[in-house]
This record gives sequence, C-alpha cells and structure tokens, in this order.
Amino acid sequence: MKMVSGSALAAAASAVVGTGRTNAETTEQSAPAGAACCKERAKMKKYTNADFYKDGVFQEDVAFQAYYELFEGFGYSLTDYMKGNPEFWVLDFGLGDFEHVGMGGVIWFNNKEFRYFGHDIYLLPGQMIAEHFHLAADDMPAKHESWQVRHGSIFNFSHGGEKKPSVLAMLPKSQLDDNAITCFNFKEMNVGDRDVLSAIGEPHFMMGGSQGAIVTEYACWHSGNGLNFTNKKIAASVG
Repeated sequence: MKMVSGSALAAAASAVVGTGRTNAETTEQSAPAGAACCKERAKMKKYTNADFYKDGVFQEDVAFQAYYELFEGFGYSLTDYMKGNPEFWVLDFGLGDFEHVGMGGVIWFNNKEFRYFGHDIYLLPGQMIAEHFHLAADDMPAKHESWQVRHGSIFNFSHGGEKKPSVLAMLPKSQLDDNAITCFNFKEMNVGDRDVLSAIGEPHFMMGGSQGAIVTEYACWHSGNGLNFTNKKIAASVG
C-alpha cells in the first residue's frame, strides 16, 4: 500500500474488548514456543485513543512509541534501524480511532516496471486495517497480494461469511456503525502461516491478535489510485 508518512494523511483475541468495541470474549493466542517476548508483552502499556489523540489531533509520536514497544516485545531485529527511519509510517485513516482502526508499516519495494511490491505491516493488539479492495489503475492490473505472519497473530478477513454475534463482537464498533465492513469470513493466522487474497478485486482486511502482529505482504505493484475503501469517510488521498 502506498502511504504518505508524517502529519499528512495520504498513504482479535482478548485485546479486542475495549473502548469503541462491543464486549465479547475471544480466544487468546499463545506465543511461539521459546519466544522471549512473552514477559515483555505482558508489561506493555495498553494504549487507547486517549493516548493517541490530543484535542482531536492524531499524535503520531505516541503511535510510533506503541509500535517500538511491539517490536521490542517480539525481539524484532529491525527495531534500532526503524527508529527515525522516514520510510516507517503510521496511519489512522483519518477516522480518529487508531486504537481499533489503524496500522504502521514500511514499504520496502514498489517497482512498477517489474510489477512487484514488498511491505511489512505492523498491527497493535486488536487493531484493524480499514476494509479495502484493489482495482486496475495507471494502466496496470488490479493488485493481487499474499501474506505471511512473522510475529504474533492476526485474524484475516475475506469476502463472504455471516454476521454472527461472535464475529460482530470482534470488530470495531466505529466500523460497524459506519457500515464499513462487508467481510465476515475469517481465518486465524499464527507465526509462519500464509494466505492469499481470495480473488482479484474482492474486499479484505486483517486485524491484530491478542499480542499484535508483524506481517509481510508479497504483491504485485501497488497503485494508490487503485486502492478503494469500504468506509467512505476515508479520504480519497489515503493510498
């Protein structure tokens, strides 16, 4: 996904219960065997929208700090490199609900000539990427993508499924209230698990599990002009 860093706005498990969310009990994920992150994860601060916004303004520095703590807990090897790296961005999609709807990431490659894309996605516990889909644009076909969980776990949502109470309880209230979710079919993915986009042009999104997640995306070239969001409150410039 092509994103714009800085102040510009361009570019679930037990933790999903909280402010802006319906109450439900969900399955807590266990860390990989031998992972050193567990004690660190337990000590992490529980960030909320009260931390991420001041007078209605998104505090990017707090969002970065939350991800730095995520990296440290996972023993993510790029932690030191990422600090201060301008390619590392955070995004709340202009929705004012970063606790539940947002993401961080780094786009390592986006090569139009050879049509490939490499992206690392960072998600806090229970944090959802806004539902979206990709269409053909800029004389290029619609983006197809696949994902691999590197740390933590995710719930990967795809087209279809039923609006079961247990599923609705996992999802951010802000997005349900906006009728911004059409995907109710999901699979739980843990470290090493892989999945692919169900079909070209279909809506999809992912949500961080109880410990959050670091996910690598492999894809065709990404066009911001071909990126579309189900939530119409998201500005067209996000992409």
